[in-house]
Amino acid sequence: MIDARRLAGAVGRRSRPERHRFDPMGRSTNGGAAVPRSRPTGIATTALLILAFLTVSPASPARAADLIIANGGFDDGLTGWSGSHSPGGVTAVTWQGRTSAQIADTDATKAYGRESMPSLPAAAGTRYAVFAKVWAESGSADLYLRFRDDTGALLSSAYTHVTATGQWTDVRAAATAPAGATRVSALIYSGVANVGTAYWDDIRVSAAVTNLGVQLESDVPNGTAFDAAGGTVYAVYTGTEARNPRLAVIDVAGETVTRKIELPDSAASPTVGGWAATVATDGSVYLGTYPNSKLYRYVPGQTTVSDLGRAEGGYSFIWDIEPGSGGEIYGGTYNDARYFRYQNGAFTTMGAVPIRPGKENVRSIAHDPVANATYLGLGTNAGLVRYDNATGRTDDLLPAAYANESMVGDLTWTGDRLFAWLNRTLLVLHVVRNADGSYRGDVDAVIGDAELHVSPARDGKVWFVKDEVLQSYDIAGRTVSATSARPGMDVTGYGWAGNTLVALGGAPTGTKVFKYTPATGQWTSRGVSSVPILPAAINALGTGPDGKIYTGGYLTGGTGVYDPLHGDADDNTPDTPTLTGLHQTDSLLAAGSKLYIGVYPSAKLYEYDPTRAWNPGTNPVLRYTGGAAGDIADDCGAGQGPPPQDRPYALAAAPDGTVYMGSVPKYGKRSGALSIWKAGTQGRTLCVVPGQAVVSLAYQGGKVYGGTSARGALGVNPVFPPGAQSTLFAYDPATGGVTTYPLPAAVTNRLAITDVTAVDGDIWGFAEGWLFVFDPGTGRYTTATQLFPGIDYKADPTHAWRDANLTTVPWDTGHVYGSIGDQIFRIDKSTKALTVLHTEKGMDGLAADADGNLYYKIGETLRRYVP
Repeated sequence: MIDARRLAGAVGRRSRPERHRFDPMGRSTNGGAAVPRSRPTGIATTALLILAFLTVSPASPARAADLIIANGGFDDGLTGWSGSHSPGGVTAVTWQGRTSAQIADTDATKAYGRESMPSLPAAAGTRYAVFAKVWAESGSADLYLRFRDDTGALLSSAYTHVTATGQWTDVRAAATAPAGATRVSALIYSGVANVGTAYWDDIRVSAAVTNLGVQLESDVPNGTAFDAAGGTVYAVYTGTEARNPRLAVIDVAGETVTRKIELPDSAASPTVGGWAATVATDGSVYLGTYPNSKLYRYVPGQTTVSDLGRAEGGYSFIWDIEPGSGGEIYGGTYNDARYFRYQNGAFTTMGAVPIRPGKENVRSIAHDPVANATYLGLGTNAGLVRYDNATGRTDDLLPAAYANESMVGDLTWTGDRLFAWLNRTLLVLHVVRNADGSYRGDVDAVIGDAELHVSPARDGKVWFVKDEVLQSYDIAGRTVSATSARPGMDVTGYGWAGNTLVALGGAPTGTKVFKYTPATGQWTSRGVSSVPILPAAINALGTGPDGKIYTGGYLTGGTGVYDPLHGDADDNTPDTPTLTGLHQTDSLLAAGSKLYIGVYPSAKLYEYDPTRAWNPGTNPVLRYTGGAAGDIADDCGAGQGPPPQDRPYALAAAPDGTVYMGSVPKYGKRSGALSIWKAGTQGRTLCVVPGQAVVSLAYQGGKVYGGTSARGALGVNPVFPPGAQSTLFAYDPATGGVTTYPLPAAVTNRLAITDVTAVDGDIWGFAEGWLFVFDPGTGRYTTATQLFPGIDYKADPTHAWRDANLTTVPWDTGHVYGSIGDQIFRIDKSTKALTVLHTEKGMDGLAADADGNLYYKIGETLRRYVP
């Protein structure tokens, strides 16, 4: 066989982060060899033994991993295919570039066939399907799905009949395993009375629901802390809701992990990861985690980590922690913007909650032990507060020029200076006490394009990465100097081992430790051995131009690739190594021969060519950055442009190669935007609907249609402005004009349009639980019907960016398929009647393969549903 699968559909079809679709019907035989009967003509008519199967609840458990027919592509001749009919007639050949099984039937009195043996395990009551590629050169051909019991007796069959095609054609047959069935197999067949030649390839079998397992893995650190001597570093490795994160104890000299410890949690309050780590003055290691704001303590040398409880209730993060005196630590949280102290087994809230009105994040903290003052980096919007731990006095230090930034992402107090990081700008602040007892922050230096984190000061200098090289800042001279050292990683923390600067971080190759000696300029950057390797939760999935299912990791990033129905039997690890180098993927689009990937943060658009080797920087290559466009002070107001963009949830493409990206803005802003890129251009970002995010796109008839969400970025308050309503809009590339089409009056829930797709020249979409159909020719809505009454984004705003998905499949011209919430469904194009096909708790996202099978995610696992 060869990998000739491709994504079916017109130019511009989306393979979005969250959804896509397909269905069958027919007749069969019972027992013994198949008997030919009169059949209707046509390319493919499906026949079933048992009634069509609709899953309205998980009627059977998901099967683990793919069912693989040995030699299903006939690469090893006819090995594994048993001759169960007239002898001869079947040979292994190469036909039209594919290794195949040829059935040459020249005798109308005989039947020829080969059955896959050994058969595969099956469970009674479970629905199965068989798929194949066939080229019927003349006559006809049949594909059978067969069920047997433990003795090998044939219990039932289902088949598809194909007449002469003159080309490779995808066919399938499906049925439910009867009582007593324990085995399932495939049969390629030419029946009695038939005379003709057919070629078969790529025979595959699947259960109706299959758990394809983990698709992505991560081995890069998050929260990081060095001990006082710099010889040991402690790092948190992110898990999922099903797999707990790990604390790794790393020996700096040996560049190896010496101990891995699981962070305990409970099913009611799972711990997924941790941004925060510090070493207290008594040597204890503290870890701040999410999404339950738990604080953990590790005593070096022990084999367990202690759960100290929660700093804040609900869905919450401990963003950062710093050591105080006497073994105490200070920390900051989301979403109450709480500043807390942990001492002697107890949490104490310091100051007001939130620490400043309207804030949600204490995103970063730094502690001055001499003054017993803590600096708090806030969001959104950005704020910087000095908090006196003795008196409770607070002073605002952030220069006014930075008030429109989203948040202060990192703080370090060292060398009697405060280093504040805001959106790749590093401010060096001299904190000065005024005559009246208040404090101000005087700017010593502004360093642009700096990477996150700076080192502790040593010999009057601090160190950081800028332009991919290590650089130093001289505190007294206020100057920046570059070295020749290239850490080659995203630094998560710095420390000093004697006179050697040490950094830990994540790279495409995994965890690395970087060492630099300022006195000599010598440096090394090497991988750390034996680090934890954990599954990554799937954030986005879609179909590539090569027909494979691509997945993107949540928070930890990475890209997974699954070859439909060709996976392995291990669902605990990915079938193929995780492709590294991209951060969190929010959307995927197959357009022509390329895969476009929308990446958070900063709404980055990457282009990937699956025919070439994965090599971040060149393939995929960064084409456009929505986060670099616009002004952080703007929000599409009168006379304003768009703010910088952050979350690229929607992609569409035009036949001329133009790619369109819809996005949610940076923290604290409401206006999303439409970004436009085409080869040979720099790209641009436009305001389309002020005050609304752009979360769905479709290309139709020379225009781009989009759906908006009244929910802006995180950090806006209220989440939905009073009276806000989403809208459908059209962008005309020829004129640059934008036209909005308010939803019909009948639509009562309209806070977000989370999907639009082109169907037979119309635009179909979902506004919360309402289906609408819009006719671009007349500019009017022809349908508005509530199919899912229980969906309410005001009550559950988490789905107001991504929820519903719609698609069509070439073989079923009468239906539109889709998903919303925990359900996969189909809609009759004519009547708009809804049929729920499958429901499974926790499912999210949808993508379709070339056979029309549907893929979705639950946590870190990819699942398949065969309609």
